[in-house]
Amino acid sequence: MSNKNFLIDVDKCTGCNLCVVACKDEHVDSNYEPWTQPQPEGGHFWMNVKPLERGTIPRVRMNFLPTLCQHCEDAPCIPACPEGAIKTRDDGLVWIDAALCTGCGDCQPACPYDVIYKNDNLNIAQKCTGCAHRIDEGELPRCADACPHDAIVFGELGDESSLEELHPEFDAKPRVRWKGLPQPWITGLLIDVNADEVVIGATVTATDLNDGTIITTTSGAFGEFWIKDLAAGHDYRVEISHPTYELSSAPVTADGDTDLGTLELKASP
Repeated sequence: MSNKNFLIDVDKCTGCNLCVVACKDEHVDSNYEPWTQPQPEGGHFWMNVKPLERGTIPRVRMNFLPTLCQHCEDAPCIPACPEGAIKTRDDGLVWIDAALCTGCGDCQPACPYDVIYKNDNLNIAQKCTGCAHRIDEGELPRCADACPHDAIVFGELGDESSLEELHPEFDAKPRVRWKGLPQPWITGLLIDVNADEVVIGATVTATDLNDGTIITTTSGAFGEFWIKDLAAGHDYRVEISHPTYELSSAPVTADGDTDLGTLELKASP
């Protein structure tokens, strides 16, 4: 059976939470054995949208990360289960066999993505099944079907070389693929103190001192600039140039989102 995977595009997610509501509507009080038993009304978020506030006031941006079981190829939860209750279907979806699960809880700390929940009423572990019951009927998972922005899609993804993994350092080989995962940025405000105005149209260049990659942007109508998609942990040299101002530069390490604050440009002599 060919594998169909989830693709989550962070840039398209608006945080509307319709996927969360759809997941609840699909699974609360609904039994889809053998793939899962009913999800409880509270405490479980087999689909969850995590808000990520980035930057510092006044330059702040929001991202939203729809988070579900990553259906890993090397899922750490599988060997952690002493009963062999966690299995992988032929199509790659990871599921928990409620008939074998004893509710011991060993799988929960084993999951690096923290997406396995304990159903105290049924004394079993539960999580996203990828809506296996719907897929078997030729339908989309409810979260993908409900998303109005195509931020969550499910199907044959084709060439995945440009897609990303969530936390590849976990080395779990997740089957959920991502686009637009937040990468560090550098921002700031350019002003001309003598003229008491912002500087528009300055060229801002970040040179990666590790591999030589160059990223260039310009300051906008409010004097702000944003250099995005930097390599985490790399060192950069930021240079600001404008025909009427002296060249300005600063070293930056991209260990997070960096706001250089208000930068005063000096007029060229």
